Amino acid sequence: MAPKAKASTEQNTKKQKPQQQPAKKQVQEKATSKKNKSKSTKQITNSSSACRTCCRFVIFTMFFFGLIGGLIAYDTHLHGGKFEASKTGQFLKQTGTLPYIEKGWTCTLKYSARGYKWTEANLPIYYQKTSQVVGPYVEFSKEFSIFLWKQTKKGFGNIKEYFIQKTPVVVEFIEQYAPGFPKQVGSFFSKISMYTVEAYANSCEFFKTKVFIGQLSPENLGKALNTTQQTAAQYYSWFYEKVDFYAKIK
Repeated sequence: MAPKAKASTEQNTKKQKPQQQPAKKQVQEKATSKKNKSKSTKQITNSSSACRTCCRFVIFTMFFFGLIGGLIAYDTHLHGGKFEASKTGQFLKQTGTLPYIEKGWTCTLKYSARGYKWTEANLPIYYQKTSQVVGPYVEFSKEFSIFLWKQTKKGFGNIKEYFIQKTPVVVEFIEQYAPGFPKQVGSFFSKISMYTVEAYANSCEFFKTKVFIGQLSPENLGKALNTTQQTAAQYYSWFYEKVDFYAKIK
């Protein structure tokens, strides 16, 4: 009896071993999937943190150089618009670095002017080429957006007609269970619309009589707009002259 029992137990253990192997594989697969997920999340967090630090660095450097440029411009403005007479120019002159900075600044302006000239000459060509390539897609998106707008407008019109048709039915249904309630709601909304129209008229009158007077009158605002346009045109002509001058420097 004992050998038979041993043989039966051995057979049972042999049968149980293949059943245990798939369970172990499933556990291992789950563990590896968890590890892969954790690695992917770590990579995503690292990339997002790197992007944040890079954006912060770029914003900080732009703000820093902008602040320095503003301070130098203010210092130059206080000393009659002459950089050499400013405190910054005097400090650079004392240290002996002013000629090198002037050369570097002139070189920067020279290549910037040449780049501006190149962009002004070649940008229309590249724009024409890109418009030829992208033009059909832009036209398709435009037509598709118009089609969507028409369909949404049509849908809103159908919804409006449906509400107009069903409103009397709903009013009659409410009137059966709450007599006088629809009239109260209608009078309430009519009062709100009346108060809104009155408030709009009063605000327009207030701005006409109290705000847009004196320096903020329409005539003065038109004059300010004209002077701004003239100043912008003068600045553009001055800027173009400077660009031509620095672009011709060798």
